[in-house]
Amino acid sequence: MSDIFIGSGKLAGKGVYVGRDFNVGEIVKYYDLKPLTQSMFDHLPEEEKMFVHSFWGEMYLFPEPSRYTNHSATPNTRSDLEKMCDIAIKPIKRGEMITTNATREIQNELETFVEAYESPRKVAHFTWLTGGYRNATIQYTLPNRSQKTLRLKRVSGNWRILKGRVQN
Repeated sequence: MSDIFIGSGKLAGKGVYVGRDFNVGEIVKYYDLKPLTQSMFDHLPEEEKMFVHSFWGEMYLFPEPSRYTNHSATPNTRSDLEKMCDIAIKPIKRGEMITTNATREIQNELETFVEAYESPRKVAHFTWLTGGYRNATIQYTLPNRSQKTLRLKRVSGNWRILKGRVQN
């Protein structure tokens, strides 16, 4: 039995399970994300598009098995975007489903969008005000203390600015 495998779950009828015990801090799985151009995204089958996420303004297709990691308010893994993997945040027993906090995943997407949008300036403080997978309103502060509020919408796999405002 491999370290992880696909079984039944709530995400497109599937979930990801562990084939052995994992301790806190262990890497449970790597993402092996596939970068996508806009043209590649446009030619994806509709059922694949739900597995596209954007980080730092770039689109990525989550392959199997990562695409079937189910949401939980009390997950057993957390994302590490630098290493592109999920790390155990509590012991996971053989046969248990791998879960993550999808809300935190969306926040990761939004934060990396702002980092790319403001680059090379650094973002001093980030707040996700409202929204979810398709729409969001965010607010952030730059080191010069100017504050920005942006309304975003996911369009063709990536976040787009609908409306923005700067406050000094």
